[in-house]
Amino acid sequence: MNKAPRYLLTDQFDLGMLSSLTADITLTEISLADVCQLIEQAECDKKLGLHGGWADAVKNKTVVSLQPDGPILIVARPVQTDEGVLMKWVQVEVVD
Repeated sequence: MNKAPRYLLTDQFDLGMLSSLTADITLTEISLADVCQLIEQAECDKKLGLHGGWADAVKNKTVVSLQPDGPILIVARPVQTDEGVLMKWVQVEVVD
């Protein structure tokens, strides 16, 4: 049985996604190390049958939306800094 992924890695996120959402969300800036740890844990959980692991919406161009029972988004955003362009990561989770 295919279960839905618990985490969805994406570069698609805008505030318009929040317009029809009636639940609360949390936005948490995370590090690349945190992203790697979440993906590793998701793979372990998938093997245990707890959920569908994680999916790469950047590579697969999956349509991304926020839903109360949907996946937790791991959003990658390029940010211009004095050192050049850095990738920033944000975890977006709908909270009931």
